[in-house]
Order: sequence, then C-alpha cells, then structure tokens
Amino acid sequence: MNKLKIIPVFLLLCSLFQAVMAQGIPRYLVYLKDKTNSPFSVEKPEMYLSERAVARRSRQQIKVSPTDFPVNPAYIQTIRQSGAKVIFSSRWLNAVLVEATDSQYAAVQSLPFYKATERNLPLASTATTGVARLGAVNQKFGTQEAIDYGRMREQLALLGVPALQEKGFKGKGVLIAVLDAGFSRANQVGYLKHLFDEKRIIDTYDFITRDGNVYNDHFHGLNCLSTIAANQPGVMVGAAYEASFALYRTENELSETPYEEAAWLIAAERADSLGADIISCSLGYNTFDDPRHDYTIQDLDGKTALVTRAAQQAVRTGILVVNSAGNSGNDPWKFITSPADADSILAVGATYANRSYAPFSSIGPTADGRIKPDVSAQGVGTVIGNNIGEGFASTGNGTSFSAPQIAGLAAILWQAYPQLTTQQLITVIKKSGHLAANPDNMLGFGVPTIQVAEDIVLRDYPPLGVEPTEASSISLYPNPTDAYVSLRFAANLEGQSADIQLLNASGVVVRQESKTIKPIVTIPIQTLQGGIYFVRVSTRQGVRVLKFIKK
Repeated sequence: MNKLKIIPVFLLLCSLFQAVMAQGIPRYLVYLKDKTNSPFSVEKPEMYLSERAVARRSRQQIKVSPTDFPVNPAYIQTIRQSGAKVIFSSRWLNAVLVEATDSQYAAVQSLPFYKATERNLPLASTATTGVARLGAVNQKFGTQEAIDYGRMREQLALLGVPALQEKGFKGKGVLIAVLDAGFSRANQVGYLKHLFDEKRIIDTYDFITRDGNVYNDHFHGLNCLSTIAANQPGVMVGAAYEASFALYRTENELSETPYEEAAWLIAAERADSLGADIISCSLGYNTFDDPRHDYTIQDLDGKTALVTRAAQQAVRTGILVVNSAGNSGNDPWKFITSPADADSILAVGATYANRSYAPFSSIGPTADGRIKPDVSAQGVGTVIGNNIGEGFASTGNGTSFSAPQIAGLAAILWQAYPQLTTQQLITVIKKSGHLAANPDNMLGFGVPTIQVAEDIVLRDYPPLGVEPTEASSISLYPNPTDAYVSLRFAANLEGQSADIQLLNASGVVVRQESKTIKPIVTIPIQTLQGGIYFVRVSTRQGVRVLKFIKK
C-alpha cells in the first residue's frame, strides 16, 4: 500500500483530534502535598483495604503505611467546591484526577495543599471522542489469525504447566486482576462459562466509561484472559483456570492519551484493595495522540512514566505485576514500552514455539541499563480464545499473548509454594528460564519451566524454611483426606514438645496448637473447606512442612 497516501490522512486525523480536544473540558492528574489530618490510620487498615489485601502484605512482611491511605476526604471536598469534577483519586500517588475548566483549574492550583500537575499538561479532555489509530492498534494489541483447535496444551507444555496441573495446582485461591481494553462477550463464550457458573469473576469495572460493564468493548482482554482461564477440554485449557479474576478496562482502543495511564493506576489500586495477588496486563505506552506526551528512550528508566510508577507502587504492596514487553521490535522505536521498564516486575517477550526470538518482540535494555524483557513465552501462533459465537480457538501473534501465560504459570507456582514472596517468585521464574546462565535483551532470562522452578524453590526457598535434610523425620498420611490427617514422628522426637500450625493455600494460619510428640499425632479437619493445606511442625530439631489435600 502507498505510504504517501496514508501519512497525510493520519496527520489530518491527529490534527482533528487535537482540535476536538481543545474544545472539551481538560482532565488533569493533580498531586497533593500531604495526607495531613487524615481520618485513616495504619492501625485500622480495614477502613480502606480488604482482609485479603492486609493478609497479602502480612505474608510478605510488608507494613501498611500512609501511602495506602486514601486521599484526605476534606481535600477532595474542597476541590469539588472549586467547581472541578473529581473523577478518581489515587492513594499511592496522593493525587486526584479532575475535570476542570481553565478557571476551575486555576482555583485548584491556588489551594494550599496543591503540589503539582502530571507533566503540567491535561491528560485528555471530555471531547476525546476516539479517533482510530490505524496500524498502531495492531502494533499494540497483536493480531488474530486463522482458527486452530486443541493446541493450547503445546504452548503451556513449553512452560511445563501441565506437569504442575497434574499435581492439582490449577490456580485455586489465587486472585488475578487483568487490565486491558475490554473483554468482549466474555460472559457468553463457552470456554469461560465455568468462571461465571462458579462466581469466580470477583470484580469488574470500566475505568474509561466508568461503569461495571467490561463485556461490550474490545476483544483484546478476552484473548489474553483465555490463555489463563479457558477450560474447554479438547479445545482450550488455560494455565490457571481455577483462579479467580478481576476484570478492568483501562484502555480506549480508539485513542491514546495519558488518561489511560491514570486509569491503569486507579485500577491497580482497586486490585490492591481487593487483595489481588497478580496483575496481568498486555498494554504499553510510549507515543500518544498529542506528541507533547510522548516518552523518549531516556524515559525508560523505571521511574518516569506514570504507568511505570503505578506498577512500582503495586509491587511495593506485594502484588506480582506481569506485563507484555511490547510489539515494537520491527519498528524504529524497537524498545520495550512502559510499564515494562519498571523494576521488580516481570516484563514478557515473545518467542516462536522453539523458544527462538520473535522479531516483533520489543527489546531492552532500560535507559539505566537493566536487562529487559525479564522472561519470554510463546507469542507466535499462540492459541487464544475469540468472541465469535459461543467462542472458538484462534491463533494470534504478540507479546500480548505471551505475558498472560507467564501470569498463569506464576499463579499455579504460587499456589503450590505460597511461602514465596513476590520478589522470591520473580527470582525463581527468572532463574528457571532457558537463558538464565546468559540472559540478553531480546528474551531476557528466556522461557521458564515449572520443573526447573520447583527445583529452585526446594533448593533456595523450601516451604516456610524447611531444610531438605529433615524430610524423613516426620511424615503425613492419608493424602488426599477428608476427615483427619495423621503425623508419624521418628522415634528420636518422641516426648518432645511440638508447635503445630495448619495453614491454608495462601499461607494463613487457620489452626495452631502445642502437643507432646507421640509416635502418631492425629489432627481432625472435618470443618475445613476443600483445597490445599500445609502442616508446619516446629521442634528443637527444626521445622518441617507437609502438604495435603482436603477433599
């Protein structure tokens, strides 16, 4: 196709967009100076965090801090009195997203607690109607291709996922927040029916139109979700199809403005408050409809882009953030896009089925010299679910489809080894990559595999501090079980005192007692719900953790 015909049209569309935006009411992300006189406290986190969110922090020894406090309600009320409309507020950045005329914005700036405005520019306006971005949409989201059935197992086998699924780990108890452009007809396709039947869609919200319906927009989020959550034997089975999900629309596929970065931030905060364990996202940002907002290569430093700072804050709460590296490998930009430059997240590149580099996959390093992407997964010919009719299996290309596979792998690995912190889990996944001995800026540490990851966990992070040499001192039976578990102790332990803790799959203690050791100690479990549990036994000789399944 003649590019000379395309470029003027694109420039005309951009000009029209800017002209329309100028007529609307601008939206600003306004930072506030402090949280002085806040009604919230670290002693009562239940006022702004769920029990699950507090438990996630506690497991990883992360303290609740004033960063977790919502914006001071008095400040929000004062801003509203200026006439500005408060759309969302950000706990982590102590900021408010406001819609304000010039005079209203000036009034906000004059408030004593006003600090600054993101990039001193509006993020978008009410007149941003959505001008199609032509080829940029496919570049960002990847592409769908011909229908193909029954090969999802092959891409997951590349990661070793089926082996861990066969042990019973399919994501149960793990909460994954998926941030995307929409989940078109996810509530109608057959391969996700189990999520709705079992009420495992915990939360939904559209941060673009500001309503709860995420099923009437773009299909990209559905494609990504399918690689994790599909469960249609013979057609598609995802990596962690027993997990629970929160589905958030943060992206408007018809335009590109920093407002979407702010939506990402607010969605991540909502996921945190809900207690999400993992954020899976296949979005990235570097160029915008208004070029004043564009990021440069030098901005890929892990601390400049708004969405990158949001991802960093999510990590600090104990959430694992998994994000696609981007599809710019063949473009002049060629580098990763934000938030993939964030430290302490998993940025995911794309490979062929033979683990070789896919040329479209964005590369590193970051501006400050860190290796990116972190790991990779199959992103060429990836089997994904579509939204046609009752839902079929298609194939697609893009880091959009490799990233959620890693999120699914992380979910079942975390279910199997809940003692891991977020950073330990990241380390395990990276070290289990096929290029771990010699990582590069095309595939990072390479394609991880479950089998290697498990070996690393048992070697470096054994469950709750257990030393492998103590494995034969205590045994557990029967397993699986429904009424009781019995602990058989070695003769040299008899007569000693033992502290026995019963933990659920999330690592939360559900029962605790001290006993004098006999050859066999029986623990009743009739009142427990079905699932994975751990028994932690502490004696003078050390600690032993045993796992069992309650039917």
